[in-house]
Amino acid sequence: MGYLGMELKKAHFWKGILLLLITFLLIFAQFPEAVEKYYSSGFYPFFGKYLRLLTIWCPVSIGDMLYLVAIFYIIFISIKILYIGCRFRRWPTLKKFLFATFLWLVIGYAFFKLCWGLNYNRRDIGYSMGITAVPYTIPELKLLNAQLIQRLNEARKKIPGDSLPTVSWEEQKQLAIDAYTTLAIKNSRFTYAYPSIKKCSWNFWGDWIGFTGYYNPFSGEAQVKADLPGILQPYITCHEIGHQIGFAREREASFVGFLAASASQDIRLKYSLYLDIFSLVQQELWRQYAAVGDSSGLRIQLDSNRKQLDTLVKLDRRAIRRYFQQRSHQITPAFTQVYTQYLKANGQPAGMLSYNEVLGWILGYQKKYGDNSW
Repeated sequence: MGYLGMELKKAHFWKGILLLLITFLLIFAQFPEAVEKYYSSGFYPFFGKYLRLLTIWCPVSIGDMLYLVAIFYIIFISIKILYIGCRFRRWPTLKKFLFATFLWLVIGYAFFKLCWGLNYNRRDIGYSMGITAVPYTIPELKLLNAQLIQRLNEARKKIPGDSLPTVSWEEQKQLAIDAYTTLAIKNSRFTYAYPSIKKCSWNFWGDWIGFTGYYNPFSGEAQVKADLPGILQPYITCHEIGHQIGFAREREASFVGFLAASASQDIRLKYSLYLDIFSLVQQELWRQYAAVGDSSGLRIQLDSNRKQLDTLVKLDRRAIRRYFQQRSHQITPAFTQVYTQYLKANGQPAGMLSYNEVLGWILGYQKKYGDNSW
């Protein structure tokens, strides 16, 4: 057999291995109990820990650099394919490029599922914690709304200053890490070793795409948009750490972040948590009142909120709204739709509303442990 024949044989061998791997992953993903036992509670905690160890040393986001390289590579390949196809009409060569591109996409998908993506297929968090997410209605949301107003007012009174509270980058990272350390004492499944939390290198991407943070499954880094109002960052960091330790669905990462923030004794982290959850409650109240066509009930609720919220809390929320309004772009809804389809493809049929579903877990947690459990 000549050299060319040997090379072709090797290529077919590796294509066969890749096909078998993808087939195994697709079949394995259909068995949540097996994924939970062997991947999410077995392989991933070990793998994720040492993936973070590989990136913790670098002060900038390695994941952001990888994405930038991938974007430039895709642009280069696209131009090359168009040039070859349109300029020289070399369609066999074009087909080879398209097939090679497809292979790289398949390899990327397999790598994604192995590195982290199989966590989308695990059992939900209630399976191991004995909690059932409560399907919430307007009355349940109103009770949670009243609780949060009280907690927001009490927390804000303990934070000095009349302007929007700030937390430095290093402080907010440490607050989140300490919160998980405390939480892990109660439940070791939330152990967070080798913290790798990075500033997003391209904050303007967040403005255009509409994210506040994200987890990079290829580098193991939690990314936080560092130009956000400082008081928002501690809870967002807790959410992203939730992804890091293996909770892929948004509602569950938010719930794990909620558990960590609740375990903290730092009032700034608790205030960060309350602000976020209160905003989700407002979104759901708008949606629920709209669904039943009760605009007067919504107006009454909003008026009640304005009367009960502390003046400083209202000023803080106004400053936060102003921040996001100044950075909103017309292109953001387009990216939101793309991300919505990604969420739906990964077992989150509610799309962007998956973030709001954490409220059902919070209500379920309260039902089991009591209103003062957090």
